[in-house]
Amino acid sequence: MKIKCGFLFFAAVLLLAGCGTKDVTTVSQREFAETAARLNDSAEMRLAAGDRIELSVEVDGSLEVSRHRAPVNFNGKVTLPLVGDVRVGGLRLQDARQVIARAYGSYYVHTPVIMLTNVEDMDAGVWGAVTVTGQVGRPGVVPVTSHQGIRLSAALQSAGGFAGSARRTAILVTRSDDTGKRIQVAVNYNEIGQGNASADILLMDGDIVFVPERIF
Repeated sequence: MKIKCGFLFFAAVLLLAGCGTKDVTTVSQREFAETAARLNDSAEMRLAAGDRIELSVEVDGSLEVSRHRAPVNFNGKVTLPLVGDVRVGGLRLQDARQVIARAYGSYYVHTPVIMLTNVEDMDAGVWGAVTVTGQVGRPGVVPVTSHQGIRLSAALQSAGGFAGSARRTAILVTRSDDTGKRIQVAVNYNEIGQGNASADILLMDGDIVFVPERIF
């Protein structure tokens, strides 16, 4: 029974990824990337407990704080050099930058320049998962470790890389966009190694990656 259920699960996934295409719209890589941006925008990209920020502070040409990393705690605060606790939970990154700039501004005569980024989340899988099927080493679910998503190359690596029979030039990625419509894009993975960084598309929670078999 377990074998039968497992087979039915992966058969259903394969249909979603590539076989049942009647209700799937094929789009370009640019259009596919735009849906990721919209999905991120709809989530407002706000800092939350568990996020980790990286901060650098420059004042009058001197680097006062260099690449300091700090987690957002359960109270929505980060502990930063000199200024102590600053509340950033619920803020967009650009708004958090302004709050931190004001905190540091009270300590310096010259206006500080704040460089702030959000690095990958400390707890793997907190931002959902993608499903990788087909000709890979370990087909199955791959956790998304950042609210910004996971790159195709990283997801494939987590799934054990390509099997020997994989057709790397025709990978299919299926997604439900922000309107609920199912869209699909074809990716030639070889283009990534040839310098086309845009081919390493950003995957979001719920995406399905299908690596077909090469026809000899």
